[in-house]
Amino acid sequence: MNVEINLQQGKTIITVIEQENLDKKLLGAKILLTDDSTDIRGSLQLPWLEEQAVRLVQENQTGGMFMVANIINPDAPEQKATVMIDPYLETPELTIFGGGHIAQPLANIGHLLGYRVTVVDDRPDFTSPERFEGVYKSICCSFDEIENYLKLGPASSVVIATRGHINDMDCLRKVIKYPVAYLGMIGSRRKVKAIKEQLLEDGIEMKKIEKVHMPIGLDIGAQTPAEIAVCIAAEMVKERRGGSTAPLVTVEECCANKEDVNNCEIPVAADKDALQEAIKAAFENTPAALATIFKTKGSTPRKAGARMLVYRDGRTVGTIGGGCCGESEVRVQAISVIDEEMPRIHRISMTADVAAAEGMSCGGTLEVFIEPVTMFAEAFKGE
Repeated sequence: MNVEINLQQGKTIITVIEQENLDKKLLGAKILLTDDSTDIRGSLQLPWLEEQAVRLVQENQTGGMFMVANIINPDAPEQKATVMIDPYLETPELTIFGGGHIAQPLANIGHLLGYRVTVVDDRPDFTSPERFEGVYKSICCSFDEIENYLKLGPASSVVIATRGHINDMDCLRKVIKYPVAYLGMIGSRRKVKAIKEQLLEDGIEMKKIEKVHMPIGLDIGAQTPAEIAVCIAAEMVKERRGGSTAPLVTVEECCANKEDVNNCEIPVAADKDALQEAIKAAFENTPAALATIFKTKGSTPRKAGARMLVYRDGRTVGTIGGGCCGESEVRVQAISVIDEEMPRIHRISMTADVAAAEGMSCGGTLEVFIEPVTMFAEAFKGE
């Protein structure tokens, strides 16, 4: 049986990973829903649980970030469930309007951070392959026509840095209406003040205007184009991760105390492949289990949202880190999950030796939810 599963941008997978005073059969229950929640596949079995989980997705737009939430039955507070909320977005994209001197280093940094980079300019010389070698796409078009060439959404980060005020405004007027993950524009404080006034006159809501990062970037005293690119990229990371920009504490304190809500991954290709192959295995009745990190503490090579698929014959797709010993532990646990057809949680403790082998300065812990791929069949039925 040849199964083609289409995980489109804007879909979210919600999975029950822990329960308290509820039926153990609830573990692994999942739903797949679209961003507007008009189409829900699968079931979380309990109406109160499903209703609150869907509301969490609607009220807490995470920009594609994996998250874990605890849900309590309002009519019976002793009943609790923990769910993984996993927005399945396309590869994070960085679109740079303007191919000038800042765009070159910013494109390189964006690529290093895992973004699929697109550069747009209305001058052929500023979008040439020689100028932007290695970017996903370079587009030469009028800034009035950008909507004919681009599709922007929750996976998109946008930087506006054209050669002039008029072009900046043309781009901003078009992009501001889209629910992008990050939107920033280069400009002096006087220019920014004038632009805000103009946008208000154009009827743009103030709450949308306030979401635009202008002037763009974090204040690190940047002067050169490369330094300015760094300050822009730093602000993009801060926005996505929820950082404070305060000085970091010492490594020892960080490893001992850090346990952040946004301590999670931007999914890489291997994570997506693992999920895609898990769903395929479910429909083809191939024995396999999917391991997903849902919580980390301290210094770990991978964060929440990282995945590894384990087949019954020992093959794997993706990685959760944790060194050879850690992944070996998960493989053993996964085989038991396949045989018993019951999900479980496994905790990996990274010793100092394992951490050093992974290139980390100190150890930490990983908590991994391991589920048989059969749990995906119902939620993805009809895809």
